[in-house]
Amino acid sequence: MGLIPCQDPPAAVKELEWLMQHRQDGVVSAMLPVNVYGINLGDRRFDPIYELAEAAGLPLAVHPQTGHDGQYGVWGTMGAGSERMEKYSYVHMTAFAFEPMIALMHMIGEGVFDRYPRLKVAYVEGACGWLPFWTQRLDEHFEKLRPQWHLCQRKPSEIITSGQVALTCEPEETILPYVLETMGQHLVMYASDYAHWDSEFPESVRLVASIPGLSDEQKRRVLGRNAVAWFGLTPAELPETSVYFQGEEVAVLRG
Repeated sequence: MGLIPCQDPPAAVKELEWLMQHRQDGVVSAMLPVNVYGINLGDRRFDPIYELAEAAGLPLAVHPQTGHDGQYGVWGTMGAGSERMEKYSYVHMTAFAFEPMIALMHMIGEGVFDRYPRLKVAYVEGACGWLPFWTQRLDEHFEKLRPQWHLCQRKPSEIITSGQVALTCEPEETILPYVLETMGQHLVMYASDYAHWDSEFPESVRLVASIPGLSDEQKRRVLGRNAVAWFGLTPAELPETSVYFQGEEVAVLRG
């Protein structure tokens, strides 16, 4: 996962060009913050990044942060409401869910996915359980306040389920089967979050697989197949066997 300097879009484009030359080294995506100095990701200044990522077929990943509040337009990555939170626990709870929601909203509302209809963006390590609710709320505001959504050419739910958007899940999200059933089996990928303080290493795969109501096919999708498809991984880029699926050939992941 390459890091690019989104605060300087021309430099970010140059870094993307460099990353594209290093697929053989395992680079499959580039990471963006949820906002850049408080500026939301639907801002047109970031269009050169999206244009090149779409042309190169390189998926992007938006990752939340905490503890980096700053001055709008000058420095920092701002967390929604964090200036009102007196404990890190509260900041982490809000920023890691609300900021991906805001980033997705702004990119949809400001027409990013319509200007770049082949662009793929994953919102990672911010959970997935909020997606059904947020999708319905996005559709409602798209329909009832349509003049303010003039840059968005499709219903938000259509964009979200189109294959342009993906999320990752948390091991404790027992709502995962509902998300998959209502939003699409292709939408959610596993993320270990290793080695952060809140990761469940080495138990995260087992915990995801033990979520009640997940079918075997859904487990295979979330724990591997969806990521293989999302990043366009080739057979040569995959391990020979799957650790979780009891040594089965990795063909089970390719589907």
